Amino acid sequence: MKRIFLLNVILIFSLITCNNTENDNRDISAPRNKAVPFISIKTEKKIVDDPKVVAVLKIERNDSLLLETNIGIEIRGAISQFEDKKSYGFEIRDVNDSLSNKSLLGLPKNDDWILYGPMSEKSLIKNVLTYALSNQMGRYASRTQFVELEINGNYKGLYVLMEKMKQNKHRIAIKKLDKEDNSPEKISGGYILKIDKTVGNNKDAYNYTEQNSFTSHYDTKGQLSNKSKIHYLFDYPKAKNITPQQKAYISQYIHDFEKTIASNATQDYAKYMDTDSFVDYFILTEFIQNNDGYRISNYLQKDRDKKMAMGPIWDCDLAYGPEYTFCDGMSKDAWVFRYNQYCGNDDWLVPFWWEKLLQDPAFKNKVNLRWKSLRKSVLSDENVLKTIDGLTKYLHENNLVDRNYERWSEKKKETNFKERHLKHIQHIKAWVKQHSSWIDREIEKI
Repeated sequence: MKRIFLLNVILIFSLITCNNTENDNRDISAPRNKAVPFISIKTEKKIVDDPKVVAVLKIERNDSLLLETNIGIEIRGAISQFEDKKSYGFEIRDVNDSLSNKSLLGLPKNDDWILYGPMSEKSLIKNVLTYALSNQMGRYASRTQFVELEINGNYKGLYVLMEKMKQNKHRIAIKKLDKEDNSPEKISGGYILKIDKTVGNNKDAYNYTEQNSFTSHYDTKGQLSNKSKIHYLFDYPKAKNITPQQKAYISQYIHDFEKTIASNATQDYAKYMDTDSFVDYFILTEFIQNNDGYRISNYLQKDRDKKMAMGPIWDCDLAYGPEYTFCDGMSKDAWVFRYNQYCGNDDWLVPFWWEKLLQDPAFKNKVNLRWKSLRKSVLSDENVLKTIDGLTKYLHENNLVDRNYERWSEKKKETNFKERHLKHIQHIKAWVKQHSSWIDREIEKI
């Protein structure tokens, strides 16, 4: 309940204080390092949540123009879209207004991209750090680049250029599934599902329909129910493109998977799921204590002739021990898969099958062994702190913290931006060491 109250307060405060920042510029005294990619966007219309508006994007570095292209751009995010510093989604278009695949700053070609603007996430690194750790674990997560952003001459501060989660050989590498692929040989994949709000705008976040989703047959305790809060959204193929046959296939696949777990048939669930991907997703979600990790922004993928896999991990700005109250007990060491025990009145809850999986000795043993292995490598204190230090050093040496905080600081005469930023970084570092040590002690007791 506290988390719901907090989000409502944030939303109301943002609506009250939010200004039209399209023309709210500031002179930035901290010098710009031209080695950092600088993205400028020009558009004649105000950027809104939907639809995308036409714009021109330029990327410069070291006084060289790396790219100039037409784009369609919109605001993205739920609560974050009401903050002054917005995040944006954009698609690259050619001169004929058709989608165009391009490589941005060395990232693999695609037409769909994200400019994430950390605002309430004061460390500025949580998503970048988590995606880096996931990729180090061998689990694809969005590749990222720190950039600076300007829109219509208005400096917006530090942003993260990110890959949007899409079916693609360089991103979520599953088979392409066209409308014609309804035969037994092709209908098994590929699919991407999301457990999430229906759209970023909270007003329409509950708009689950037969067109865009299907609903679990089970409640959060694993009991049959026609009032389940767990909904699976069609992400790929998109709701407007997926065929009735494909809907029937993937929904039945999930229902069979859930039925098997609900019936405690622990010997059979592995027929439906790529167990190792579930283990890794569980470990990383718990390692960072991502309270959104199982219930929203949660991707599942099903490739052709393969089992369902978890991931990629996504949207981790509320992770790493939030520096505010997060439901009763969730601000201290706690298992995120038991979120329902702490925040049971939330509108989005954890599916029952995580609790069931953690009751299975075979699954728990895999988790335990994988955790111990990762603690000697990717998730060791040494590697995680080294990764954090590397990101922090880049931000500080390139004046990105000073320039970003100066742009968005409420105190116009404040100058100790790096010191303030380091307090948030120190919180993450101390929390990671403490929380991972707690998992070391508790993981065999789940």
